[in-house]
Amino acid sequence: MLKKYVFYIIACVSLALLISCNHSEKSTKTFTLRGTMEGENTDYLIMFYTDSSNVNKRDTIPVKGKTFSKTATLIHPQMVSFYSNLTGRYMEDPNRVSFFLEPEEVELNLKEGEFKEVEIEGLKTQSEYVALNEKTEPLYDEIEQIRIKIEELKDRNITSKNENLETEVDNLKIEWKSLLDDIQRIKLDYAKENPDSYVSGYILSFYSKSLSKDSLKKYFSNLHPKIQKSIYGEAIQSIIDLHIVNTGEMAPDFSKESLNGGKVKLSDFKGKIVLLDFGAAWCVPCKKEIPAIKKMYDKYHANGFEIIGVSFDKDKDSWKENVAEEKLDWYHVYEGLENLGRENSINKLYTVQPIPAYILIDENGLIIDRYSGAAKDDKGLAELEATLEDIFSSNKKV
Repeated sequence: MLKKYVFYIIACVSLALLISCNHSEKSTKTFTLRGTMEGENTDYLIMFYTDSSNVNKRDTIPVKGKTFSKTATLIHPQMVSFYSNLTGRYMEDPNRVSFFLEPEEVELNLKEGEFKEVEIEGLKTQSEYVALNEKTEPLYDEIEQIRIKIEELKDRNITSKNENLETEVDNLKIEWKSLLDDIQRIKLDYAKENPDSYVSGYILSFYSKSLSKDSLKKYFSNLHPKIQKSIYGEAIQSIIDLHIVNTGEMAPDFSKESLNGGKVKLSDFKGKIVLLDFGAAWCVPCKKEIPAIKKMYDKYHANGFEIIGVSFDKDKDSWKENVAEEKLDWYHVYEGLENLGRENSINKLYTVQPIPAYILIDENGLIIDRYSGAAKDDKGLAELEATLEDIFSSNKKV
């Protein structure tokens, strides 16, 4: 079974492609999806994909008599997200699965709570993807063990502060990073060796923001023309062509609806150090990083540190519920999944995807740096916290 990390990556990349691709090659290629649904509580299924008219679709598929079917068209083989009315907010939900769909007849035999166990046979691209994941799955297993160790050490450190424990956590994070580098190398090697595979386009679209433009151009030029013209190829090309606002540049201004129905305008925060915090209730890594963000806010807020949470939630109710449940006592604006990628959307202004992502802005409105999903060089919360410590301890902000 693929690990939750793989499915989170699938979800993030699928979302990024759905919001960024607008001109891929059109053709009519029909698929027929049929299947059975074991369980008493599934009324319908939902599938995200891009059809042959290059329209991003969110189709509802009713379950009748424990069976379902759907016929539609695709541009080409692509990763699709598939889930049910029972699905919760989280990408690792047991009633959610993603896979490569092709213009073929496909049979799915699903069971409530075990969507990720489904076996999908007869699809060439999906088989390629599964074979690749078999090579990386042991590394994801090691990462999961490291994650568990880190959580245990952090819990021990809460009750008894110990510098040795903190050092051990730091060493484990280095090991984690090394494993991620190994995974990236394996996947990029696959893309290089299989230029005519849609899996290769998918892989490069995921790593497109972490690679230098020169490296990305080299990988892209190696792809078969059909992959270059796919939604994955277009997503890669858009990154190659894109100018991403970065350190030292003026942060684009925006004005968005706030939690209380008013407006939050970035330019009104001149004189403050501002963190743009991009997240959503459905994003598991976002939820896990909330305690660290709260700690930074509590530590520096009195000195002029503000946070503007930018919601990628599926609707305003989910947004408001999440803010209340997590007790997020800073400013919040609603972007919403439906607005991602649109002109003047915050995620397009700042080129943010995937989440969680953070952009730190100084008192003059200039970008200090980008972190996590907004970063190109693996800077994360540790680097963000170190930057804040440097700003406030050196009297750059009083």
